[in-house]
Amino acid sequence: MKMGKQTGSFKAPSPLFAVFPSTEKIERKVSSAILVATSATGAVLPFLPYDMIGKNRVPTIFFKGHPSTFHAFIISIMFAFSGSFSSLFLPNRPKMARICRFYSMVAAVSALLILLFAISSSL
Repeated sequence: MKMGKQTGSFKAPSPLFAVFPSTEKIERKVSSAILVATSATGAVLPFLPYDMIGKNRVPTIFFKGHPSTFHAFIISIMFAFSGSFSSLFLPNRPKMARICRFYSMVAAVSALLILLFAISSSL
């Protein structure tokens, strides 16, 4: 064993590392939040009052008389849920997890915009 100066590539962590969490942690929290929000939405929807329009159940609270808007909302919720669920289960494939996280966020934003559109048109 050689005694003397050790060489290595160890660098002390930046002081900002303790203040700001890594982007991976933030991305996981966003995916987790989307997963919880879409799960809660899916759990609450069957208990809302609804009208039967043809063969379709349409909630009367926000989507009264707009079954196609409600279906677009449901599809967006489903894509947001599946994207966030997939991104959380791909820790060893960061590129694929980011793609899933991206389409999850796009679908969640579109679901929110559809809901805001339905609310504004029902007023």
